Amino acid sequence: MRVICHDCGKLTDFSLDAWRCSCGGAWEPVFQPGFDVNKLKTEDRSIWRYGELLGLDVKTPYQHMGVGWTPLVPSTLYGKQVHLKLEYLMPTGSFKDRGVNPMVNQLVHMGVKSMVEDSSGNAGASLAAHGARFGIPTQIFVPDYASPFKQHQIALYGVEMIKIAGTRKDTEDAAQGAVGSGRTYASHAYQPAYLAGQMTAAFEVWEQLDRKAPEWILCPVAQGGQFLGFWFGFSRLLAAGLIERIPRLVAVQSEKVAPLYQAWKAGLDDVPGIIPTGQTVAEGVSIAKPVRGKRLLQAVRESDGLVIAVKEEDIILGQQELAHSGYYVEPTSALVIAALKILVEEENQVSNVLLTLTGNGLKGSPKKHG
Repeated sequence: MRVICHDCGKLTDFSLDAWRCSCGGAWEPVFQPGFDVNKLKTEDRSIWRYGELLGLDVKTPYQHMGVGWTPLVPSTLYGKQVHLKLEYLMPTGSFKDRGVNPMVNQLVHMGVKSMVEDSSGNAGASLAAHGARFGIPTQIFVPDYASPFKQHQIALYGVEMIKIAGTRKDTEDAAQGAVGSGRTYASHAYQPAYLAGQMTAAFEVWEQLDRKAPEWILCPVAQGGQFLGFWFGFSRLLAAGLIERIPRLVAVQSEKVAPLYQAWKAGLDDVPGIIPTGQTVAEGVSIAKPVRGKRLLQAVRESDGLVIAVKEEDIILGQQELAHSGYYVEPTSALVIAALKILVEEENQVSNVLLTLTGNGLKGSPKKHG
């Protein structure tokens, strides 16, 4: 699998030992330009429908898990017709499966013996499920404040779960310290095949909208794998002449943990680390410094997009608003509902909006609703 570091420009073959570039940057897959519709496996209703287009060494999965091809359904919110991409309808209840599934298949192809990850919940649950499915010994480091429902899910798969007191960064440091001696850092933040998998969401949406692109896409953003996946995917469709423009990408964060928002407002080219102003109910975006900050800002600007930071009380109200439409998501997913309200109020002619719903509501700790 060929990879590139966009921090220093190094091009190489990916290896299990070098989970990041020697410069500290994160690897990205080297994608073939364009999008060949003749390579679609039209009988396959999973991410492997696009297996020939992902830039991986594997084109079909070693183990089938039913990841991808999630429903895209119309709805009305705040007086606007929108489409909801139900990414929480995955095997482990979150969008993380879309990236973790091809990531683990690629690592298995490369001979992985043991996996380590740090996660506030959803990525850990996804990797734990895949570790169980593939029979790979797996360690998941979780912050001790993570949702007890997510911790229970991780443990249920039979992997080793290690709770870490302190900040989300403390959990990351502990996991990275455990790498070595045959253990591979299977991090959704760093692994290039994870990004390749997330790109398939763009391809699915394009097909589900009769080979058209939405005008706007709103995503919760922490490390931003899904956000970059949409950018990569629609960029390839644009290069192939299959769409007229890339959707305007809107990254949504909590006001309490908003490193991308602060960097974007300041006009920076990279995202410096921040000190969160408190613990957010949207625990899935509680990342003080995203690994791919430069690329996230590039995706926002090149798509003529936005970054929106949402108040805590509006996250809960957004969750309630969506529930009244029949969809139960965790608070992190509800960020996009609160952001849609802001977008409608501040932007003229908002239409053709896609909201990605990333996590099942049963994963988040219940909060009181006013």
